Amino acid sequence: MKAKHLLILLVTVLVVACGQGSSPLVPVAELPDPAIYALDFTELPDVGLGWQQTYNQTSTAEGYKWSYLAYQAYEPGNLGIEMESGFAVNNDVVLYEDDMSREDLPDPPNEMGGIKDITWKTAPQSSRVGDKSAVWKTTLGEMLTPVWWLEFYQDHAYVRLSLLGFPDQIAPSILYGMADLISSRLPRSVEQLRSDAATSVPVQTFLPATSPPELIATQSITPTGPPAAAPTGTVQVTPLYYTAPPGEIGMVAFADETGTQLTDGVVGSDDILADQGSGSAYEWVGWTEATEPVTITFTFQGIAEIAAVEIGMNHRDGLGIFVPEWVTINGEPFELAPDAVPNNQRTDLIFEGPFSGEEIEVVLHHRGRGWILIDELRFHP
Repeated sequence: MKAKHLLILLVTVLVVACGQGSSPLVPVAELPDPAIYALDFTELPDVGLGWQQTYNQTSTAEGYKWSYLAYQAYEPGNLGIEMESGFAVNNDVVLYEDDMSREDLPDPPNEMGGIKDITWKTAPQSSRVGDKSAVWKTTLGEMLTPVWWLEFYQDHAYVRLSLLGFPDQIAPSILYGMADLISSRLPRSVEQLRSDAATSVPVQTFLPATSPPELIATQSITPTGPPAAAPTGTVQVTPLYYTAPPGEIGMVAFADETGTQLTDGVVGSDDILADQGSGSAYEWVGWTEATEPVTITFTFQGIAEIAAVEIGMNHRDGLGIFVPEWVTINGEPFELAPDAVPNNQRTDLIFEGPFSGEEIEVVLHHRGRGWILIDELRFHP
């Protein structure tokens, strides 16, 4: 019996010893520049403004190398008429001599700039990044700027990403998308870590804050249903009224302020935040996945005979605005491809009928987290 206990003890000691020795040290001198794994301009979300680099620092200390890159996209308001727009992405990558994935993740700081006593709340994780990850969120300042903070360990690497100015409805998808990019190129072995030391960091150019380039409006074919050619002529059937869920608030209020904005003949532009004379994003009405599905019921005078329904939509991956996965009109489903509306564009999609009735019900089904934005619906006889 004593011999059996001794054998168990020896096995336990060997397991512990092997576990402690399973992570070879990589001297700081052999660690690559951590900036080679960080985000660059091309990987930042599209926010309709030009990104600028505000900070770029790499340093070496005892036991690790550290890289910190920060970016911002900012547009000031116009004498109180237009709201200011501001976004920021901060990216830390730290490489340690030792495997850090066994360690607890540090808490976010309780002080940022001149703001003190910051209270963070743990946010639910929709996916796991690296060997160990955690997400927090808070709000800062009088404007209650939303801040999201994600950090993770992967072997010898620690990564921290923070977003400022992105609303809660789209921040998680943007945050995880960027974290997955970094995670995918972090070294998966000590040998790769050492070999990456020969990789040089590309020089990042300073981008001016200019408007996004003009895009050519095109439509791509979906698996079933629209988009199709628009009916010829301009004759339309106008509903008496419609009922719809109230729009929601994101970067701006994507709300139907008059109850007629979906049929008033006024369409938005590729830039969802543009002010075309009625206020920023006035033309757009939007819903997050909190409203699923989005059901809009149009009432006509008598029986309406509709050949096709035309819906104006926007698609902007960088801001979490996606094409609906399905559109159902009077019970008839139409499946849409993710690029039925090209990214960063506004496009009219045509859904061919016929549809008839005193009421025409249009149901929009979300593709996942994020927004559906529409500006106009037209009914062609």
